[in-house]
Amino acid sequence: MTSEIETQPSKVVAPNAAPKWRKLLLQFAAGMVFGGLVGFGFGYLADRYLDAAQSEGPSFSVAIAGAVAVIYIVMAVIVLAGSLSPRMGAMLLNVEDEAEVRELQSQLLNSGLGMVLWGVALMALALAAPVGPLPTPAALVIAAVGLVSGLWFAWKTYRSSDELLLAINLEAGALTYGLMLVVLGGWGMLAHLDYVTGPQPLDLLTACYVLALLATFISAGRRGMLMPR
Repeated sequence: MTSEIETQPSKVVAPNAAPKWRKLLLQFAAGMVFGGLVGFGFGYLADRYLDAAQSEGPSFSVAIAGAVAVIYIVMAVIVLAGSLSPRMGAMLLNVEDEAEVRELQSQLLNSGLGMVLWGVALMALALAAPVGPLPTPAALVIAAVGLVSGLWFAWKTYRSSDELLLAINLEAGALTYGLMLVVLGGWGMLAHLDYVTGPQPLDLLTACYVLALLATFISAGRRGMLMPR
């Protein structure tokens, strides 16, 4: 009897462990595929434009902004695809099953729309003239509309969140402020004292994107929400 009881946990845990890691690998593979497609398209169009204009390559600030924009767009595409198809969402998103996807469908949809709008806004600035092919007025309109519209969808996501997600959002907001103070404030301090080169205007916006995303992952990770489910 004792041996049967002792061996019972292995019979329950072992079959469930493999699907979780298979799901994690599937999520990783989907991110790589979507990221590769978006990144390749962005790089191909940029190279074609630069060759035609006989211009030099983009600056480091523009390249980093474009890379961060790709990350936001890829994450948004995965979330939107998962929210529109519960079956796909159960495979790609960190949820228990299709029922949870249906329950969170509105939040996932608003979150995905907000992220894709923010990603497009940053991408428009990265593609702006004189280095990129997008005229400055067009880049301004796309970036402004994307940022404001993304904020609206983020606010809708926040209003529909439960207590756990509200706590994560509040903690992420406070952590973002602290990270900005340390990173951007420290960068500005060192630049003021001529120890380093000061940030470019686009660097400031890109840093806000990166630090907000980092703070969200930290807040969610502290509550175990990044573990495969």
